[in-house]
Amino acid sequence: MNIRHTVISSNTEFDNLETEWNLLSRKTDSHVFQTFDWNRTWWKYFGDLGKLQIFVLYDEDKVVGIAPLFFDRYSLFGFTYYTCLRLIGSRIGKTNDGPLLGVNAYSDYLQFIILDKYTASFYEHLMVFINNEILFDAMILEEIPEHSSTLGLLENDFSSSGFKVHVENASKTTRINPQENGWAGYLNNLSGNERKNVRKSLRKTNKNEDNVFRTLILDNSEDFELYLNQLIDLHQDQWNREGFPGTFSQKSMKNFFLETCRKLQKKESIRVYALIPAEETKLENFVAMAIVIIYKNQMYLQHGAMDISSPLVDIGPGKVLNTTIIKEAVQSSLTFDFLRGNEEYKQRLANNINQNKTIDISTGTLRQVLLSKIVDITQYLKKRYANEVIRKDFITKNHSFIAGWNHYTRFLFSRMANKLKLVLNS
Repeated sequence: MNIRHTVISSNTEFDNLETEWNLLSRKTDSHVFQTFDWNRTWWKYFGDLGKLQIFVLYDEDKVVGIAPLFFDRYSLFGFTYYTCLRLIGSRIGKTNDGPLLGVNAYSDYLQFIILDKYTASFYEHLMVFINNEILFDAMILEEIPEHSSTLGLLENDFSSSGFKVHVENASKTTRINPQENGWAGYLNNLSGNERKNVRKSLRKTNKNEDNVFRTLILDNSEDFELYLNQLIDLHQDQWNREGFPGTFSQKSMKNFFLETCRKLQKKESIRVYALIPAEETKLENFVAMAIVIIYKNQMYLQHGAMDISSPLVDIGPGKVLNTTIIKEAVQSSLTFDFLRGNEEYKQRLANNINQNKTIDISTGTLRQVLLSKIVDITQYLKKRYANEVIRKDFITKNHSFIAGWNHYTRFLFSRMANKLKLVLNS
């Protein structure tokens, strides 16, 4: 074997990797978040202020491993004072339209993409790259699946090379793995009460006896963009009414979502579901919507939303739609992935709960530790401030100055009271 590595730092080189990247991701234990389209689109909208450092391992001219890395740089008055090596798809310090409002990585699973045969060679060459070719203050890899080889091998290799390695829990993800007896097997593994609730939800759709809703699969390619924007509007309205900015309040996030969906739609890897009242004739009057990605025998629930102004909201249209989609996934022998979130209903319905990890690798010097803390605190405060400005603007919209601030103040007191209740009940 003629094993060698290279580092890609330009968009042109990145684009030239598309075919081999997709072949590699198909052959490895990877998720949709490791596909070329996902990574390239993410970089387009969030990577302008960083610097690509994509590590590629070759056997002759064949790509056998990729670490989609980049430098996330923090600057003050044009001087870069802290450099962090991250995986594409991670949370970042800043985008062109301000701090990224989310507190977590946008991608739910992140890891290296390696053919099993080349795992040892990949990490051997990666350590050469880290030790001899680059300078960084920290390497922070987020949302690594707990069973990923990326986690264990990195921890061992870096520790033996004198780096300080810290691993901590990140997000939990919940899945429904296919059952031996299909849908009947899945139901039998639920608690009696949950099994009753699932059946009750399903009876509310289509031709069942308690028919309230109709389920639609919106696969008209000409109207695909329209469906996406309707889902965004429902999602934003739902969160805004609760006093939160919502995922799509930031232009870069909205554009990233739309372009990623367009690319997946061309490959028939995405599906939009909707729920409408059973007697409704206008198909655009959606009570609930959901968008799922289908990749390598897995169905990911990317986003869902419901019309909370609908008179049918108390019947639980979101739950009805989710249950319908889950049944379709299980009957098709697909793994259904709720992705991130600690919501109780996800844990009740899932049969597999996973703990993602964050691995923090650094030299451990006093300077590095202090700068890391300063960066974390600064970014947290920036995001909280940006979120609060959007929240305040929404709550005070269409009100006079005094009435608007009255609404906003009441919201703040309500939020503080809810947090106090959580503390007292914990």
